[in-house]
Amino acid sequence: MLTPFFELSQTDNEVFLVVKAPLANVSNAELTVNGDTIIFYCSPYYLRIHLPGQVLENETDTGKYDCDSQEFLFSFLKANKNEHFPDLDMIGKLLVPKKKHTIKPVIEDCSPTEDPPDSDSDDDSLGYIRQEIINNNSSCAKFGFANKGQGIGNHLSYEFNEILDFTEFENTSTDERTILREADEQSKFSEDHYLADLMEGSDEINGLVYWKPTWADYAEVKFSREEVELFKTLGNRDYLLDEWEKKTALFSLVDILFAFAYNHRTTLGEYSVESAWTINKLSATLSWFQSFKTLKEVKVSCIRRSLVFPLYRHWDLAQEVLKDTVNILKSGRRQVLKCLIAIYKMFNSSEPRYLLNELYITDYCIWIQKISEKKIKKLGDLFDKEEVSKKDIRFELEELEAAALMVQEESELELADQLKEMKIEEDNDETSESDTDSSSSESSASTSLDSDDLSSSED
Repeated sequence: MLTPFFELSQTDNEVFLVVKAPLANVSNAELTVNGDTIIFYCSPYYLRIHLPGQVLENETDTGKYDCDSQEFLFSFLKANKNEHFPDLDMIGKLLVPKKKHTIKPVIEDCSPTEDPPDSDSDDDSLGYIRQEIINNNSSCAKFGFANKGQGIGNHLSYEFNEILDFTEFENTSTDERTILREADEQSKFSEDHYLADLMEGSDEINGLVYWKPTWADYAEVKFSREEVELFKTLGNRDYLLDEWEKKTALFSLVDILFAFAYNHRTTLGEYSVESAWTINKLSATLSWFQSFKTLKEVKVSCIRRSLVFPLYRHWDLAQEVLKDTVNILKSGRRQVLKCLIAIYKMFNSSEPRYLLNELYITDYCIWIQKISEKKIKKLGDLFDKEEVSKKDIRFELEELEAAALMVQEESELELADQLKEMKIEEDNDETSESDTDSSSSESSASTSLDSDDLSSSED
């Protein structure tokens, strides 16, 4: 059976369902409404929707079929008038029934100071994304969304060679990967490239720094039909995550969004054939299967990689991209999903990066639909509050910049001295020419006088 494309909308009292079914046998169409569940069947299509609220069949005008558009149109009355049904555009989460029972994870953090993992409490601590260092059993080598992946490295070693900076991930712990990654970044950091962008690339980079992306205004985000169709294709699933896995997933999400935001800003939102590479490379999550313990670690990693690998390597540009990342998170789930969908499309068109969709992006697209707006925005607040200095990056940026400025000042002084010497020489040349002209004039006058005297004598 096929799951048809469908759209949902609402008014204060009604819910409307549009089902696109070009291959349907209209005479066999069936519709069942039971509380929050709508079941549509019309061979070869089958659709089961689980709404966030209760609906009733509209006895006067339940539905009709439009031959021109090949769409079924249905309307339902809300059981509770004026009730708002949230997230009707996130159709993926509507395809699986809501959980009736909560199964506790095998590993729990029972600290009384933290909120339950799924709590919507307004406590500013936002328990499950606190900044403390977590005992994450780092001796166990894992990867993928929420560190749920294991045991596929040998089968995909060739593909991983093209997308990972380090392929022995199944033989290293998270802490070992961090050490190896930072050593790799240190060896590849180019002082000349960094200083060239700092001292010579100001005009071009300033244009990127002052560019304004759409999410800067926290504008309302709407999904296109293609994006809604993708939600249907991705489907839905439940995730049983313990405390550490939730934090791992959230911290890596920030890391991935930074890489996306860097590419978005440096291409002025147009993207390029290098966009998939840029996002893959700048994200330690995607290029090293890195896990993070704190948001400060995330921020340090993001800045370091933005100063090592891409075309533009500039501190001020990295700071603007950090702001972009915060704004994406503060804009809420829909903006985050927009970015993840864009990444998904780019990776699908860039082999073998489709593997990163399988390991990370697909799960993020599904999981984020289940996270509350408040938690996503709070994650943005916490990331924004983390302060990182140039010393934290450990590339000796301040010393490099000071040395470069000193060299620049010395060059300017030498240039000034040279110009001064040239000016003196020009003045001397002008004086010499003036003396020569004066002597010539005097000689000419003397000659003229002598001629006059000679004429007078002859007379």
